[in-house]
Amino acid sequence: MDIFSKYINDIRNTKIIQNDEKKKPGPIFYNDTHELEKIQILKEISSKLENFNKVSAVINDVHPIQSISQVSTDNLADIAIENGFVVLPEIGVINTNIYIKDGKILAIGANLGIESKRLIDATNKYVMPGIIDPHVHLGLFAPLEEELRTETKAALIGGVTTVGSYFASKESHLSTFPSTIEAIGANSYVDIIPHLVISNDDQRKEILDYINELGVTSFKIYMNGIPGLIPDVDDAFILDVFDEIKKSNKRCIVCAHAENRYMVRRFNKLIFEEKGNSATIEDWTDTHPSMAEEEAVVRLSYLAKESKVPVYFVHISSKAAIERLRSIKPFNKYLNVETTSPYLSLTRHSSQGNLLKMEPPFRDDEDVEALWKALEDNVIDSIGTDNVTMTKSEKKIDEDIWTTIPGYAVLQTHLPVLLNNGINEKGLRIEQLISKMTKKPAEIFGIYPQKGTILPGSDADIVIVDLNLSKKVKANELNSRSDFSIYEDINLKGWPVMTIKSGKVVAEEGKLIEPSALGKCLYR
Repeated sequence: MDIFSKYINDIRNTKIIQNDEKKKPGPIFYNDTHELEKIQILKEISSKLENFNKVSAVINDVHPIQSISQVSTDNLADIAIENGFVVLPEIGVINTNIYIKDGKILAIGANLGIESKRLIDATNKYVMPGIIDPHVHLGLFAPLEEELRTETKAALIGGVTTVGSYFASKESHLSTFPSTIEAIGANSYVDIIPHLVISNDDQRKEILDYINELGVTSFKIYMNGIPGLIPDVDDAFILDVFDEIKKSNKRCIVCAHAENRYMVRRFNKLIFEEKGNSATIEDWTDTHPSMAEEEAVVRLSYLAKESKVPVYFVHISSKAAIERLRSIKPFNKYLNVETTSPYLSLTRHSSQGNLLKMEPPFRDDEDVEALWKALEDNVIDSIGTDNVTMTKSEKKIDEDIWTTIPGYAVLQTHLPVLLNNGINEKGLRIEQLISKMTKKPAEIFGIYPQKGTILPGSDADIVIVDLNLSKKVKANELNSRSDFSIYEDINLKGWPVMTIKSGKVVAEEGKLIEPSALGKCLYR
């Protein structure tokens, strides 16, 4: 019996008592072989592993499972993580051990006879795949090299080991992106999935070159742009983008900021005429009404289905849009839906004032609850941040709401916010929540199972979490170059205590301990 078979056997024989239903909901621990089989443990992995030069095998002629016959099976691992509650996304939580060698997961299981150079005791802590934030912006208000150094350090300390970063340019990405790749390799502490913004016709015509020459398969369009920064595009342009993508034999995806631009401009005009420079952050929400987002997701869903091109709705914020997607999504296989940790945790009535200016805006309690419900019901596939790093001065926080710039830095607080609000307060199943932050974005953007899971042969990107650790957020204690946090003085329960990236311990107890950059650009 090889190590992987032992791992499967260990899972099936692990005896862990399920939670008492009378107690506060929490993680589900599986101890029944039939139950594991019923949820199709590790389904569809073998076919995907072929893309990462690994061997597949079938166990019991039912479940495609990864074989680790090509992974070193000697008895000395680099790192062993013992006694932790291992979170297997969408499967359950297993009290077992993890072994790491040469930057990869070597094995998972107990009593495997594997020794290690370093032992990490994770008793009473949760061990999960490194978090993937599929939606960040880097280098908008400071040089890219600087923000790669500061913001990806903050990400690592917060348990985020991979980010999807959007890169915009007025010029051809063929001329600008090579320097971006170089900057990532020299300065980033996390791996980066590149998304290229397509904002003009010249870029649209080059999409095949971006795919074939740059290895980029993810693109972004703005149905409602950011004035002065990103232009918006019309339906004809979107269809032209779809047509270019269909010429490729690679699986590509179009990320979309979905708001009806004409509605937004109308309501901006109306609110400004009514409130003028006295308008508040609460009024700002009314400039981007829910129906603008609702109409846009319906329209783009139709275009995606007719064109047979996958789309990824970024930062969905409203109950109205979510309910539309709830009815459409079961009949449209081309849709993927994201929300953000800020939209799951704050409203326009929160006390942070202009610091909360964002597009789309923060909304109301009923919208927040609708997003959480959609996450539980799998209407929402993934959770990002829409991180845009800036200082108070860069954000123009002392100006009126019309002049203040949208954005905030939230990479380091992303996981603690969701652990606090989702697990400790709402009692969600931890494996379901973590799946939205690991496995699902990895699948959507074509890097699963290299990322997004803890399986033999996968990258050893791991975060260890103490769900009982409480800390009050202080901007001056975070590692971003930003001088504010939208969670300032809020107490969060559930924090990373260790992050492992590429098989190395890189952050511990809120501090970066690995001085060298470990990140790379991920091509699909």
